[in-house]
Amino acid sequence: MREVRIGTCSWADRQLLSSGWYPSEAKDGERRLGFYSSRFNTVEVDSTFYAIPDITDVYRWASWTPPDFLFGIKAYGLFTFHSVQWSALPRWVRDEVGDRDSRVDFKRVPRAIRLELWRQFSDSIMPLHKIGKLGYVLFQIPPWAVFSERMIRYLDRVVEEAHPFRVAFEVRNGSWLSGDNKAVFLDRLRAHDVAYVVVDEPQLFWTVPPEVNVTASWGSVVRFHGRNEAAWERRGSSVGERFRYLYSQKELKPWRQRIGEISSNVDRTFVMFNNCWSDYSVRSAASMQAVMGLSHPVGLQAELDL
Repeated sequence: MREVRIGTCSWADRQLLSSGWYPSEAKDGERRLGFYSSRFNTVEVDSTFYAIPDITDVYRWASWTPPDFLFGIKAYGLFTFHSVQWSALPRWVRDEVGDRDSRVDFKRVPRAIRLELWRQFSDSIMPLHKIGKLGYVLFQIPPWAVFSERMIRYLDRVVEEAHPFRVAFEVRNGSWLSGDNKAVFLDRLRAHDVAYVVVDEPQLFWTVPPEVNVTASWGSVVRFHGRNEAAWERRGSSVGERFRYLYSQKELKPWRQRIGEISSNVDRTFVMFNNCWSDYSVRSAASMQAVMGLSHPVGLQAELDL
């Protein structure tokens, strides 16, 4: 099977909600996700990066979508060297951390607490895995995290803790693919059956090139971050500004062959748009559907026939 799924890296971010893409009657999560899933058959949940989801909400996501709909889950920020909002921490962790700074750096949270948070996070998304609606769990590490033996050991720990989930691993610094580092990194991904995340993003001196590397038997993930080089280079640019980019079909057409190459080697390929400004992500995803010759009236979009 050569299955290609196209979607976006959120269905409920503020930019999309205020863009007018959703019909006026879609005023709650159930109607919005129902509308979204009538057009795409996969979505990446980004809210899980900011806070551990309530298991009740996870069950609701599953019930609001068709049986064949798949979710990607972005790992909680404390698991990937990011800081998180103090107010978004579970109450028991707030008591342990103490200081009410607006953001809590991962270094301030003891490893034992992070492991307990992972168990809580894992339990909350386990329903999606058990009913067959969990496509992958994304671990996206920050740009300052360069290739090192320490980071390779971190990857090993991720795989150990994340079992039985399918893991996709996204690096954001070009050092991971430079020189001998590349072979070490990709070989370790293959050994663990972890998917290398292929990226389309601005090409700066430190970013990651759009290389196609297939490392997992179960599937592959391609994420489109836009090509707003000026915003990525400008110090102080907001997250929204960095992703303010609308792909044209002309820009997406070269990806048809690349995605075809990927899908010929794996069971399933996720093509996800993270250019979350206004309705740019859903418009770009729809353009990619057209480029790939896929549509999604109901059920699976299609198997790719190349």
